[in-house]
Amino acid sequence: MTAGAHSITLTVILCLAMRSPDFQTLRLTTVGLGIGVLLASLLTLVGYSGFGLPLLLLLALLGLGLTLWSPGRRVLWGLLGSVALLYGAALFTPLVSWALDQLTEAQAPAAADAIIVLGGGLNCAEATPKVASAARLARGVDLWRTGYADTLVLSAQSDALTPAGCPRLNDLLSKQLNDWFDTPPELLILQNVTDTADEARQAAELEDQHGWQRVLLVTSPSHSARAADLFRSQLDAEVLSVPAEEWRFSLSGETAYDRLVGLNVVIYEVLSRAKAWALR
Repeated sequence: MTAGAHSITLTVILCLAMRSPDFQTLRLTTVGLGIGVLLASLLTLVGYSGFGLPLLLLLALLGLGLTLWSPGRRVLWGLLGSVALLYGAALFTPLVSWALDQLTEAQAPAAADAIIVLGGGLNCAEATPKVASAARLARGVDLWRTGYADTLVLSAQSDALTPAGCPRLNDLLSKQLNDWFDTPPELLILQNVTDTADEARQAAELEDQHGWQRVLLVTSPSHSARAADLFRSQLDAEVLSVPAEEWRFSLSGETAYDRLVGLNVVIYEVLSRAKAWALR
């Protein structure tokens, strides 16, 4: 079930629980736990997956506090109403396709000194790249095989982002390249990366070392405009944004599923921009 479906289901449960005239303690507990799950889902959307039972219980207590406090209940109703309106607009209007278009920057590729393939995550238990990482690598390889550049730049995630024993994303992608090609592309690695801004800072160091004049930046479409802005703020070289295909859903919002998954991606990007702004 998608985060959107979770939110809609939890909204219905919370509304029913809050309207129930009986079982006051059970009603408040249900509302609190529901709010805790919603907030935990929000943390997942912004890329934080390290929460467990203690944090969930803390968030549930926060939800209980909102239900016991009269102004808090108004905040709660406003939140639930906003969630319902947002997902309703995503399902029945072109909102998601429009938002994704605003988040995307796509330019025609040209001869460059390097192709920078941004990390898109990995599945530690299976030791496989996530779909976004695989799509980005495929686009980078396509550009390399076409002859736009001889060098691919990959990212190795920071230990702070994954459990102990998790493989490095760059090692998984490098192995794939070695399996695919007798003579794979030249590789440069961005080490211990924490986020896109960190990738841009490290890429600027490689630019100084190798004298880059132009680079091709490969990432997911919804991430491309923000990533291009970050890299242009750090590099003197020309940065051309050439995003990968989106393999997770249809950018045109062909089905309700595509629109809901697309909305989750839009929310992630908006919250990521807000976080970056707050940390400046």
